[in-house]
Parts: sequence; structure tokens; C-alpha cells
Amino acid sequence: MRRQMVEELKGRLEDNNNFVLFDYGALTAEESSGLRKEFREANQQMNVVKNSIATIAFDQIGVKSLNDSMSNMNAVAYGKDPIAIARILLDYQEKTKKTQVRAAVIEGEAMSVDQLRPLADLPGRDGLLGMLLGVMQGVTVKFVSTLNEVPRKFVGTLEAVKEKQEG
Repeated sequence: MRRQMVEELKGRLEDNNNFVLFDYGALTAEESSGLRKEFREANQQMNVVKNSIATIAFDQIGVKSLNDSMSNMNAVAYGKDPIAIARILLDYQEKTKKTQVRAAVIEGEAMSVDQLRPLADLPGRDGLLGMLLGVMQGVTVKFVSTLNEVPRKFVGTLEAVKEKQEG
């Protein structure tokens, strides 16, 4: 049973590559449900973990540095969007003062809690993609208008020459 729990947690963390370990002990059942709902709405997940299971899973995926952060009751939030995870947890921490982010792994790299705040302040994945699309679209529009300017100036020059010859 224990081995199965380790393998299950290890699989989830390896599949997502972004996870944050946080203190879960002070939350009431209602607050816990609210936090889980926020994660679900953002297509992220959260699981309460036993410290012994998490320690073994962290060792097996190569993030032993998180083992120093294990104390009291912990939960792991994980998913494909590290910005959403960071934003939800840090906003919830500010709002309730009952959770405490202990450690994070973003894109497979361990991060400190201090490094998580700038990440949470970024726009979400969709916002970043929209900004990229806007930049790409701006370059395309400028390129097309530049290409269009050459024939326009040529036609204007031809008309000026025609008027000069007629006049």
C-alpha cells in the first residue's frame, strides 16, 4: 500500500514538473474545499501528502532539497501552469494567513519561496500567449504596411510625372 502511494505521488509530480509544497494543517474543511475548488477551476491539482510518502517520492524524482521543508501537515499543489499554482497559493496565503508555502519545483528546478512571488505576479499562460501573439501580429502588420508603401510611393511618383508632362 505504501509503495503504491509513493509511486502514485511520484507519477503525478513527474508528469507535471511544477509543484509547490505548502503547510496545510491550519485549514478547516471548508477552507480546504475552497482551495481545492480554486485549483480545479485553474486546471491544477492539490493533494494532502504524508511526510514519509512525500520524502520517498521526492528522493526518487531527484529533489531531495524539499525534504528539509517537511514538517507538520503538508499538501502538494501541482499542474502544468506554474503561474496559476503560485498565484493561487500566495493569494490564499495572504487572504487567510493559514497556509505557508514551504518549497517549490518549477520546470524541474527547485525554487525558493522568495522566487515564487515574481512568478505569481506574471499574467497567466493565456495572458502571456496573448502578449506574444500581439507582438507577432504587430511585426506582421508593420511588415505588410512597409511592403505596401513601396508600390504606393511608386504610383504617386508616376502620377506626379504624368501631371508634369500634361501640365
